Amino acid sequence: MTDRSLPPLAVPATIPVRFPDVGATLRSARGEYQVTSIIGSGEFGAVYECVGPFDQVYAVKMVRPANRPYAEVRDEWSREVQHLMSLRHPNVVYIFDAFEDGHLFYFALERCDYALSSLLGHPMREGFVIEIARQLLAAIQFLHDNDVVHDDLHPGNVLLVHARDRHGQDSPTVKLSDFGISSELRGMPSIRPNLVHHAVMAPEIIATGYTSKQSDIYQVGLLLFWMLTGESAVPGGMPYPQLMQSVSEGLPRQRAEAIGTPLGALIAKMLRRREQFRYATAREVWADLRVLPSWRDE
Repeated sequence: MTDRSLPPLAVPATIPVRFPDVGATLRSARGEYQVTSIIGSGEFGAVYECVGPFDQVYAVKMVRPANRPYAEVRDEWSREVQHLMSLRHPNVVYIFDAFEDGHLFYFALERCDYALSSLLGHPMREGFVIEIARQLLAAIQFLHDNDVVHDDLHPGNVLLVHARDRHGQDSPTVKLSDFGISSELRGMPSIRPNLVHHAVMAPEIIATGYTSKQSDIYQVGLLLFWMLTGESAVPGGMPYPQLMQSVSEGLPRQRAEAIGTPLGALIAKMLRRREQFRYATAREVWADLRVLPSWRDE
């Protein structure tokens, strides 16, 4: 016998979406964006080069649904828009527009030349590493002053705009991007993040599940090690349990100490397992970096 007191089982509605191809037109209240190429694509997003209003070139980022509920994707997009709109800084990527088209969510961002990831694989000179660190730390201090933890400082999220100084040397401008999983501390010392990428996990994430401003310091330390040595402080392709063990036991700090230089020792301090023994602020890191001979004698 059927129980008529129970409502019929609801079937979740699905919304068909079509990802843009080269030649597609994206429409915003501010104008149209013509897709000219695909810059990159991942599990949770894709970035397109587009010609937009007034024939300006933009990097248009799409938040990829990845089989997530529509409301969850919209909320993630809305949070990132809010962060980018409110966090105006020379070393934070600039947002020009945000819009929905065809049930997909987009940002129109300034077009940068390349990501830091494209430069990795060989050791860089110390002066160049410190210059990139200077700009990175300026952006991180700005975020922290506004009670925001980025929490996703991997090489693909550090963008560079190519330029040359008066001596004809490369002098790129750093643009920090991708605030999709960043968190607002709202006066709290730490917060439990919704998502952390394994390759940039700080030890406190493994130990307690919480992230803090010192977690960003740790992630910048990983970036500096990679630039200085040409390889990651945590070997790639490592199984997750082994990766957790290596981070928990302080392998990145040990590898930084083994560099045997003042810059290596500074990076090792950024990579200490316990937050209280790390640098407290990005400003403190720069105070020590700027007196190193490799920067002072540049």
